[in-house]
Amino acid sequence: MTTKQDATLSEHEVRLFPSVHITSDREAELRATASLLAVIRAVSEFGRTIVRLAGGPAGRLSCFTEVPCQLEPGGGGPPEELRPDGLVQVVRGKTRWVALVEVKVGRANLDPEQIDKYHRLARQEGAGALITVSNQPALPDGRPPVSLDGRRLRSIPVVHFSWERLLSEAQLLSRKKEVSDSDQKWMLDEWIRYVDDPESRIVVPPDLGSQWTEILKAARTGALDQSGSELLDVARFWMGYLRKAALRLRAKLGVEVEIRLSRKEKRDSQLHLERLIANARANGALSGVLRIPGAAGDIQIDLFLHSRSVRYGLEVAAPTEGRQATRVKWLSRQLRRLDLPSDLVVIAEWTARGLLTSAPATQFVADPPMLLVDRNGAALPKDVNPKRFQVQWTTNLLVGRGRSSAPVLEGISKGLEDFYLRVVEGLVPFVPRAPRLVTKDVQPEDGGSTPHEGGGESIPGDPTTVANKPM
Repeated sequence: MTTKQDATLSEHEVRLFPSVHITSDREAELRATASLLAVIRAVSEFGRTIVRLAGGPAGRLSCFTEVPCQLEPGGGGPPEELRPDGLVQVVRGKTRWVALVEVKVGRANLDPEQIDKYHRLARQEGAGALITVSNQPALPDGRPPVSLDGRRLRSIPVVHFSWERLLSEAQLLSRKKEVSDSDQKWMLDEWIRYVDDPESRIVVPPDLGSQWTEILKAARTGALDQSGSELLDVARFWMGYLRKAALRLRAKLGVEVEIRLSRKEKRDSQLHLERLIANARANGALSGVLRIPGAAGDIQIDLFLHSRSVRYGLEVAAPTEGRQATRVKWLSRQLRRLDLPSDLVVIAEWTARGLLTSAPATQFVADPPMLLVDRNGAALPKDVNPKRFQVQWTTNLLVGRGRSSAPVLEGISKGLEDFYLRVVEGLVPFVPRAPRLVTKDVQPEDGGSTPHEGGGESIPGDPTTVANKPM
């Protein structure tokens, strides 16, 4: 067959989980639940991952849907008929572990009353956990964003997976080729395609909520301080977006990408929310920091409400060895190899209190000494050295039709990946060289430093130079 015929045929390739002709949200939920449980059951590595995250053991795994149950009332009366969306069972020897599953798709949120009933049912039936799935992001402790009975949680944990988290786990397994069986790998890839297909009605684009346009107006008129519930609503959606952005980068990079939070914020998401709101009122920006293992620094994202722009930033620790100019050239040599955005800016923070210098990145690459003069054009004192560098890129927000904020977040996500690809991926952190062992054959000269201590100006943490080669 010709290439054209092959392309035409590919459009009609048989799908394990077809997304066509889904006519209602209820049908979308039923199909989503069935496909999820089928993949948990059939793809060994994926099933083990989900069960492990829910606190279950390894063993022979089976899944069921719409299992009828009866919840005994606490104060007498007839039992209540319940049908959890699914049930996951693991059998290992004489041990049997069971988790009830409740699933929501699209914009449907978890029903707190329903979750409470299933939690009571899980304790009544001796289940090991209750698993909830929806497009709502999990709290930092992994629980669903609903109120739960703390006493009951001590014996029956409730674990929440957003669809983005499930997709991230599946994409990570597929990307790393950790599914050994080829048929199971195909099944997992088909499930990824199905969940990610808008026709399946499972995943919804991230947005900033119904109050987004009101917050933009408040920022423009200087009324953010008077925006109470509106700013709280937008901040909650922004917090959810940061989690989704971290999960998407995690799936594409194959490493654990996390939001940088304090220990207290990891335990209590309300503290993180309060910090976001305080920062928005003080600086007019919704902010977040993503930590990527192996990157030269954390990625800062600032969504400026007043100017309707977004800034991506990377903070890199400066070298701790070499002369003043050499430490600056360490960064310029790395940037020289990259496809830099034309409006990228480099900022140097110096050891002198409050001293900052900056320059456009393209000009800095061509003339590194630009960072060695202050805003008045005077040369910096020779006894100050850079502490850290900031690389920043600012772009305008994308604006869609109507009141939807989905295009805004889609543009931020695209810019984030572009910033990572063009800047972050090409930078490496400075690595100090190991201390030189002084032997009888190597003695300090004239009471000064050893040859290592007073050697050339090459910085071993710079991958673009030959190690220990003087400049």
